[in-house]
Amino acid sequence: TPDESFVVIRFADPEKFDVNFPDLLSMIPDSFMSRRNTIVVPGGKMGFAMEIILGPIIDKMMDERG
Repeated sequence: TPDESFVVIRFADPEKFDVNFPDLLSMIPDSFMSRRNTIVVPGGKMGFAMEIILGPIIDKMMDERG
C-alpha cells in the first residue's frame, strides 16, 4: 500500500528554486531529510508533496517567462 512505502525526492540544486526544507517537513507529516538535498515522504503523501514542491517552482518559471 502507499502508506507502507516511501518516496525519495532529491533536489539537484535546491538553491535555484529556494526550497525551504523546514517548511516542507512541517507541512508533510512523517517526512524526513535523508541528506542535505533529499527529502523522504510517505508514499501516500506523494501527490500532496508534489503539489507543495512543484507549485511554487512552476509559478516562478511562469513569472520569469513574462
